[in-house]
Amino acid sequence: MRHLLIVSLFMALAANSLAQGYGAVIATDFTSTAYAAGFELASSWMVSPEPGEPVHHDAVARWHDGLLYVINRGGADNVQILDPEQDFDTVDQYSLGLGRNIQDMAFADDGSAYVSCYDTAELLRIDPANGAIHEVISTVAFADGDDLPETGWLLLHEGRLFVTCQRLDRDNWYSPVGDSYLLVLDTVTNQWLDCDDAQAGIQGILLSVSNPYTQIVRDGDHLLVGCVSFYGAQDGGVDVVDPAGLVSLGTEVTEAALGGDLVDLVVTGETRHVIVADPTWVTHVKGYAPGGAIVTVHSATGYDHAALAFDRDFQLFVADRTLGNAGLRVFDVATGSQLTTDPVDTGLPPSFVALPGSDDVVGVGALPAGPLAMSAPWPNPANPATQVAFTADAGQSVDLRLVDLRGRVVRRARVTADAVGQGVWSFDGRDQQGRAVASGVYRCVLQTPAGFAARSLTIVR
Repeated sequence: MRHLLIVSLFMALAANSLAQGYGAVIATDFTSTAYAAGFELASSWMVSPEPGEPVHHDAVARWHDGLLYVINRGGADNVQILDPEQDFDTVDQYSLGLGRNIQDMAFADDGSAYVSCYDTAELLRIDPANGAIHEVISTVAFADGDDLPETGWLLLHEGRLFVTCQRLDRDNWYSPVGDSYLLVLDTVTNQWLDCDDAQAGIQGILLSVSNPYTQIVRDGDHLLVGCVSFYGAQDGGVDVVDPAGLVSLGTEVTEAALGGDLVDLVVTGETRHVIVADPTWVTHVKGYAPGGAIVTVHSATGYDHAALAFDRDFQLFVADRTLGNAGLRVFDVATGSQLTTDPVDTGLPPSFVALPGSDDVVGVGALPAGPLAMSAPWPNPANPATQVAFTADAGQSVDLRLVDLRGRVVRRARVTADAVGQGVWSFDGRDQQGRAVASGVYRCVLQTPAGFAARSLTIVR
């Protein structure tokens, strides 16, 4: 029976290594050269292949159906489709018409996709496979005096498409004209929803502060967007939007409290992490819970932090463009500790990180897993006992620890891998002092001098 259990655990390990998969990073000099490459989502976060697939120097990326869609902005106005199973080679590329300055892409359930435009008052509905434009949806009704609404980031949520609408004065250094919105499109009718019956015409969701700059992110029943307002004034904040009521609920934290202009925002469980640029234009990664303390996770020496991404477990990825020491940094969101000794080299400095969504998880493909790996605890949830299978170098002793979400070590163990590099840790549901561990979510962390692996564990009593 024990032999069968171990076999089943290692079969789960193989399946879970596929589920771990990889993310993608855009690395660029913002002048002429840029690459897209994949990286492993587990230690040592290897970036492969090298140097990557050439893309435009101003690009973002989205995962969909196991493919990476690179939105080449800044005048390139084309979409590049990369296949991770073919070493991230480009398998298709199509133009969406010069002069639009496309910004972002969101994929609908009916197989179509939406693309926002910054330099025209248009939203495109396209066939993402070949770029055929099905419909051009006007956004001119939301424009300010220059006839452009400056639409950017997109988020599909419960049959509605939410679109950031900055409304900037291009003749005055792109300053906000006053009102900024989240536009809301009904994706069944492809008609704009009126979010304010009291005002004439079709209205978007009026944000409590202007100039939405960060991506729109989900937080339970709410949406969050970081608004920078006027650069250098620290007069913006993180706006909370009720997508059902089509109304802003105000800011949950201000730029003044954060100590700088918002650059990026991610929801990390019950907390958030942001990049802010202080009055000297030095960037900082900070974490906070609504109404709680604001903690500095990492500070740069210049305007170096470019983007954040969260793996929906415990790893926070930071694109760090520090001159001479650029790369991906990885942090534990619960403890704030840095998991990378040095930034993971991305060749050129990283500018954007794209992680697969819950419905877009893909296999590791061309990115081989290292010898250190860890299965998901089984059973999970545990009541309370569970077992964890791992692989390491043959005969290697590894340290394991169970950590709660506040970063406190609950239990430690040391297990030696067998002659073929396999091992199993049995956890009996008790802490280091032999007391029953409370119900809740924990992390099981495996550590060696070469790196670490970790999995979440839920205990239910």
